[in-house]
Amino acid sequence: MARPRVFFDVAVDGNSVGRVVFELYSDTAPTTCENFRALCTGEKGLSALSERPLYYKNSIIHRSIKDFMIQGGDFAKRNGSGGESIYGGTFADEDLTRPLDAEGLLCMANKGPNTNGSQFFVTLRACPHLNGKHVVFGRVIRGYQEVIQKIAEVPADEKDRPGVPVTIANCGELMMRSKVQDIPDKVKKEERHVQGESHSETARKHTKRRHKHRSRSRSGEESGEEEQSGRRHHHKQNRRKRDRPQSPARPQDGENSEKETEEQYDSRLEREEKERLEAQRIKELERLKRMRGDVPPTNGVRFKGRGRMKFIDPELRRD
Repeated sequence: MARPRVFFDVAVDGNSVGRVVFELYSDTAPTTCENFRALCTGEKGLSALSERPLYYKNSIIHRSIKDFMIQGGDFAKRNGSGGESIYGGTFADEDLTRPLDAEGLLCMANKGPNTNGSQFFVTLRACPHLNGKHVVFGRVIRGYQEVIQKIAEVPADEKDRPGVPVTIANCGELMMRSKVQDIPDKVKKEERHVQGESHSETARKHTKRRHKHRSRSRSGEESGEEEQSGRRHHHKQNRRKRDRPQSPARPQDGENSEKETEEQYDSRLEREEKERLEAQRIKELERLKRMRGDVPPTNGVRFKGRGRMKFIDPELRRD
């Protein structure tokens, strides 16, 4: 199992100096590592004790001793006297067997045995006199020379406080990229089968939708005499068969998968169907207009609807 990695984006006197990345020893100190990781992400929200965010962001490096260590993590009082863990207050020591034998080690600061909170320090050299007193739970894997050394070079006062603010401008967890594994042929076939079923289901939906549109258009376009309705209906169906555009072929697996998504494909089919119905409606209206222009005078007999007739007396009309 890969060890978690977290980062600090550090600013000195408001100017960014870069990013430092830590690897956490979650295999030997899981409780301590989880506390530090959660304080980097801020995922625990407000503290139930202090009602302050359990978050390293915008906290400061409040102590810097050249050729020894730099210390931070007091997001409550910002002077080294505050801070708390995600577990509420302090928690017990874990692994005290790992030695402080190199630079760039990430360790918990404490006020004695089993008083770990949120404060931490990073070693600038080997510190054998601290072995067995502080939990070593990580190390710097990137940004030691570029960031940690620049922090250590900031002049400090007589109380080892940096002369200018050294701030953790941002912090969080880095997610490891998972390795892409080759999919077995059997799995690929199953995926293609599932995709084929989804494509056929989509085609059935489009067919039902087209049938609904045709039934609505037929009910709205029928007009004229009962004798001619059968012939017009027959001609209309033949004309639809001739004018109906061929359904666009679905893209095969691997072809144009990036150019057109499933939603775009559905909307395109619906748009083309609406355009076809609108063109068909306009054509039918033009045909009806031409028919009305060719109808001879009926001597006062006006046709209404399907064969219904109303007699209008020409003599009364003149008056």
